[in-house]
Amino acid sequence: MELSPELGSSQLKDELLVHPIILSAGSLALSIFISQAVYSTFDWRPVAICVSSDILTIGLDHYKDQAPSLVDALNNASTSVLQVFYHARILLLLSTTLLCVALSHSPPETWMITGIFIAPALLWNTPLSIRIPGHSSQNEFPTEKDQQKPEGAFVIKRIPGMKALFIGIIRGCGTFAVVHSILASSTMAPNVQDNMFTSTQILMWSTANRTCHAVMADIRDFQEDWENQIPTIPVLLKSVYKTRILLTVIHIATMISFLQNPYIFLASIYAIALVWLLGDKTPKKFFRFSFHSQTIVACLYGIVESFKYLAHTHKFL
Repeated sequence: MELSPELGSSQLKDELLVHPIILSAGSLALSIFISQAVYSTFDWRPVAICVSSDILTIGLDHYKDQAPSLVDALNNASTSVLQVFYHARILLLLSTTLLCVALSHSPPETWMITGIFIAPALLWNTPLSIRIPGHSSQNEFPTEKDQQKPEGAFVIKRIPGMKALFIGIIRGCGTFAVVHSILASSTMAPNVQDNMFTSTQILMWSTANRTCHAVMADIRDFQEDWENQIPTIPVLLKSVYKTRILLTVIHIATMISFLQNPYIFLASIYAIALVWLLGDKTPKKFFRFSFHSQTIVACLYGIVESFKYLAHTHKFL
């Protein structure tokens, strides 16, 4: 989404502070959920890595998008806007510090996995230049716009139809991979007996869920992406309705694949409902409910397991 360079301080606060924190709450819930559901334990390191990485990548992306607002605020001495940017830098600094501290207490494998998944997110909207030997531009008199873009450059988020899939892999596979890299070598074996969640289930469900949410965000931005010809899935399909059909089919396929798991089943029902309730005219803040379908599952799972533990404890009193 291309953000307006003339947002007010309240809108900037939402983009630079509130939005990254709210989305990172999803990674907080998912990383704790994976730790408990698969490995029957809690470890602060993967949780800290996932949450801080979320804030860092999302916050930095939005911060760069709002650079024109910062320049304008500096020129006009807008104290309220400058204060928002100051708090955003503090948030990014704290997140970077937390990430470094967590990685310093983690195995080398976690460093590598975090780098693999965080690098594309940090370079998400950055023009990457690829030089082809012997190739030169056919335009002898490039325009100002051409000069701003390096020859042979491409942007990850503008690869046709792949934006949502990349987000799904980064946020779904990445979260699981970080947790697994730290907890797989622990002394406690994965809890697979008498547990409806397995590593494969969570990995596949998380990737599909995050991918579908990314497409929902593209539905939200459909009009703007269409005008700018950003090749998201709704733009490629030339229809919000067709995109909704596609998402519904994916969620139904997820339900059928994990029919024995009531948590995934209910989460898919919830996601399908939002597919048809939210549209390109819906206020942006309501799309956060789409992202947190797994957060709801994590909370529900925690409540159910807590009642089971209390019932088991009471039984032996």
